[in-house]
Amino acid sequence: MAKRSPNYALVFGILIVAVIATYWMREKPTQVLFSPDLASFPKKISRWDGQDMEMTKEVRDLLNADTVLSRSYVNTQYGDDAGLLVVYRKYGRRDFIHRPEACYPAAGWKIVETGFTTLPYNGKNVQAVKVIAEKDGAREIIVYWFASGDRTVANYMKQQYMMAMDRFQTRKYGWTFIRVNCRVLDSDEATMDTIRGFCRSISDPLVKVLSVPAKS
Repeated sequence: MAKRSPNYALVFGILIVAVIATYWMREKPTQVLFSPDLASFPKKISRWDGQDMEMTKEVRDLLNADTVLSRSYVNTQYGDDAGLLVVYRKYGRRDFIHRPEACYPAAGWKIVETGFTTLPYNGKNVQAVKVIAEKDGAREIIVYWFASGDRTVANYMKQQYMMAMDRFQTRKYGWTFIRVNCRVLDSDEATMDTIRGFCRSISDPLVKVLSVPAKS
């Protein structure tokens, strides 16, 4: 059987295309449609009253974000509380590393369950990651997802792929990491009901802040 010689022309052609594509992606100007004003997100939404949470310089440096919203909300009717973290980045070259799977264990929490769930957002039920963590007898449910314009995704690797592919577009929305956390007081089911109710309340104003430029 004759030994097949390498097709050097094909290999060379692929390398040339890869070099050109890499140069084009690095030099191509990125024009994000706009940067959201997260500070304008309302502190009072329906029966939820919010208060900004302090964030250390170390955490802000770790997030490496263009803008961040960190707030705690209390339901004035039922006394439930929920935390909201929104991390926005313009460009697709930075990683979202402040996910619960990493930051909660770093703070002494033990992750006891991970999976997926659905939450009301932007007029539909979207998939989100669900994490349950425990520490010193306390139990907390954390949910998160990623959003860019009308697109939402829960899977981190898929989001990273979509963010990388965005480099081929000159005009686009940035990517946002949205996290909601809530203490478990009665049961996991009741806590998820609270989380879904909170997400339903914040959905419209959050989508508006992330998708519609503010009027000057």
